[in-house]
Amino acid sequence: MQNLKIKTAGMLLLCALPVMALDSDRTAKIVIEGPGCLTKLKDSQTECKKGLKIVQGSLLIESTYGLINHKDQGIGNVLMRGEQVYMEQMMEDGDKMVIKANEMDYRKSEDKVYLVGNVSIKSSIGVTTGENIEFDLKTQEIISTGEGEQQFRMEIDQNND
Repeated sequence: MQNLKIKTAGMLLLCALPVMALDSDRTAKIVIEGPGCLTKLKDSQTECKKGLKIVQGSLLIESTYGLINHKDQGIGNVLMRGEQVYMEQMMEDGDKMVIKANEMDYRKSEDKVYLVGNVSIKSSIGVTTGENIEFDLKTQEIISTGEGEQQFRMEIDQNND
C-alpha cells in the first residue's frame, strides 16, 4: 500500500469553527529551560539530555530530551523525545488543545510539527490518533503519513458545544 495521506481539514471545518492558536502566543517571548542543557555556539545547538520545557504565552511543551537548532538569532527547529512529549496551547475559542507523542519535531520555517509514535491530538471537537502525523500550524491540517497500513482514527464529539 502506498503512503496513506488523509486530509481531515475539510471534516474539521464542517464540524466546528476554525480553531486557531492565540495570536498573542506568536509574539510572546520564548522561554526554554531544563536541567543540564548544553549550548554549543559553534554548532548553533542546545541539547537538553535531562529534560526540556518550552513556554511561549499559553504554549507549554515538556519532554525528557530536547535538541534545539538555532537559526538567525532564533529557533530553526526543535526535536523532542520521550515516553510521551506533552504539548498544550489555548485556542482562540477558549479551548485547550493537547498533543502527545513519543517524538515531536517542530520546524519553524515550515510552521509544521511532525509527530511520531503513539500520537494523540485532543481539541474541542474530539481526538485524533495515529503513529505518524504531520500538523500544519498555519492551515490547521492534520495529515496522517507513514508506510503500509498506518492506522488513523478521529473521534468527533458532536455533543461538545
